[in-house]
Amino acid sequence: MASLTLDHPMSLAPLFLLFLAAFVLSVAASEHARVLEVEQYTRYCVLPYERPLYLKDLCINARCPRPCRRVLATIPELEYKLDRWEFATLIPHVIGNQTSETKALADPLLAAAVKKGGELPRCLAACAASLDDVSKVMSGLPAQIDGERYPKVESFLRGLFKSGSMPLLCKSSCPDKSCSVEENTIADKFHAIWALLDSVEPYADYFSPPPPLSRR
Repeated sequence: MASLTLDHPMSLAPLFLLFLAAFVLSVAASEHARVLEVEQYTRYCVLPYERPLYLKDLCINARCPRPCRRVLATIPELEYKLDRWEFATLIPHVIGNQTSETKALADPLLAAAVKKGGELPRCLAACAASLDDVSKVMSGLPAQIDGERYPKVESFLRGLFKSGSMPLLCKSSCPDKSCSVEENTIADKFHAIWALLDSVEPYADYFSPPPPLSRR
């Protein structure tokens, strides 16, 4: 029986065609993946020239748009385009995190002032109280909007920004000339938190549970 040999050029043709087909498919798949990656980046990444308009759009209904835009510009997640639902989901967690970080600065100073005795520094006491008010509602929220905690967030935001209401004391009265460097820092950080609260309040409807289905 004649043995199979690869010496003849014709016997190599099917192998060459198979290799060529595999190579073409591999290149096509790589190019397709590259195109998808570029499209995804283009679709979601906010380009530098788009960023001012993007932040302006997010803050269009804030009471104070300029501080809103300034603080949103510091949030890494907003380097990418979020829809309004994603924005409403993100910002309460940013507020909770920043409130916890600022309380970590304020609480030891307040404890030391209480231990020392005498009159507490006015802005330190005001900002600690304001941070507590925000923390009770905004800290430890579930990752996704739910029907238990988030309606409380909506009520809190509506109460803060309802017509005729006064801002929390740390926002309205601090810092002042009596503040130490640390107290100035705490007050400035609370002002940034307030701007975040202002930015998300127009989206508070997203925190309401859906109405119950009607029964006919």
